[in-house]
Amino acid sequence: MILSVISIAYNNINGLKKTLEVFSDHSFNEAIELVIVDGNSTDGTKDFLASQSICNNWVSEPDKGIYNAMNKGLKMAKGEYVWFLNSGDFAKDAATIERLLKHLQSGPDVIYAETMMVDEHWKPLGTRSEMSTRQLPERLNWQSFQMGMNVGHQSFVVKRSLAADYNESYRYVADIDWMISTLKNCKTVVKMEGILACFTLDGFSSKHRKASNKERFQVLKNHYGALPNFWNHFKIILRKYFSKGKL
Repeated sequence: MILSVISIAYNNINGLKKTLEVFSDHSFNEAIELVIVDGNSTDGTKDFLASQSICNNWVSEPDKGIYNAMNKGLKMAKGEYVWFLNSGDFAKDAATIERLLKHLQSGPDVIYAETMMVDEHWKPLGTRSEMSTRQLPERLNWQSFQMGMNVGHQSFVVKRSLAADYNESYRYVADIDWMISTLKNCKTVVKMEGILACFTLDGFSSKHRKASNKERFQVLKNHYGALPNFWNHFKIILRKYFSKGKL
C-alpha cells in the first residue's frame, strides 16, 4: 500500500460521497487506503460508510475538533504517504491519481501541486493561484510560507514517517503550521504539474476569515520570528490592497 487518503467528516454526507466518488475506480485500489474519521455524525454517514466496500479503515465517534480528528487519521493510516482530502474536497479525476501514484514511486518526501477552488455545488471557480494573492511556487520548502499559505493543504502529499502532528491549540489554521513543521523534516520536495485536488470554498477557516488571519499571524511569528513576520505582514496588507477581489 502506497497512499493513505485521510478524510475528516462531520454531518456532511454529500460532501463525503463526493470525496470518495473517484476512488470507486478499482484500478488503483490496491495502492490506496481510505481512512475516514467521522465525528459521530447524525446524518447517516456511519451507515453509508458501513455499506461501502472501499472503506475498510474508518471510525465514527466524538472528537475534540477538526485537528484532533486529523491527528486521529494520521495514527490510523498505514500507507507510506498521507494525503488529506476532507469531506467536500476531492481529487481532480482518476487519471490525476494514477499520475500521483507514479510520482510517488520515485520516493520523494513531498509532492505538491495546484488546487482548483470550487463552490458548494462543486463548480470550478479558478485555481488557487488565480483566486488568491499567492502564486504556487516552483520550489517549496519550510521558508516558502513567510508571505502566507501558497500551497493548498489538499494538494500536499507527504511521507507518513515525516508528517508532523497537528497543533490542536490552533483552531483555524493548524494546517499552515502542520505544513511548515512537516517541511522542516523533508529534503526532496517535488512539484507535480497540473491540478491535484479541488477545494470547496465554504470550508471552516474560510467562514472565519478574521480569526484565521489573526491566528495565522501567530503561526508565522512562531516559525519565522517577530520582526520578519511583522514586516512580511505589512507586505501582505499591501499585496491585498493592490489585489482587490482576491482571497
